[in-house]
Amino acid sequence: MSDWYLQRFGKHLLSGLGLLLTACCLSSCSSQEAGPTLVPVSGMVRVNGEPLPKVGISFRPDAEQGNTSPYQPGGAADDEGKYELIAAAKNGAPPGWYKVVVFPYTPPPGSGPPEIKLPTFDKKYSDPETTDLSIEVKPDAPPGAYDLELK
Repeated sequence: MSDWYLQRFGKHLLSGLGLLLTACCLSSCSSQEAGPTLVPVSGMVRVNGEPLPKVGISFRPDAEQGNTSPYQPGGAADDEGKYELIAAAKNGAPPGWYKVVVFPYTPPPGSGPPEIKLPTFDKKYSDPETTDLSIEVKPDAPPGAYDLELK
């Protein structure tokens, strides 16, 4: 290119190239950050009708029901048995059928037993192969759709 051409149009070329690179980066970044479509999932976990606090909850995609999602949304019940799921570092879970796994509370090492007596529940709920809890996550689910009842 001639010096005259670079002097006359060079900054426009560089400006256009900069805009093009910025647009590519933004479209690339936004598609990477978008991640999966998530549906808000929250509810109560109970055992024999009583709130079950301090348990871990994991929704495992149920391939037999057509859910091949790579995400395993999870959460923990608070002191009142309320939980909310998180997947891909965001609140919610991808739509589809899940097997629900509930993990018993394990006190941190050296902390001693919990201050309150926690209800016990059948250990079948702690294994994805034996749990009989199954839930479909879908948009616009009615209130209570994600409540869990253990025995």
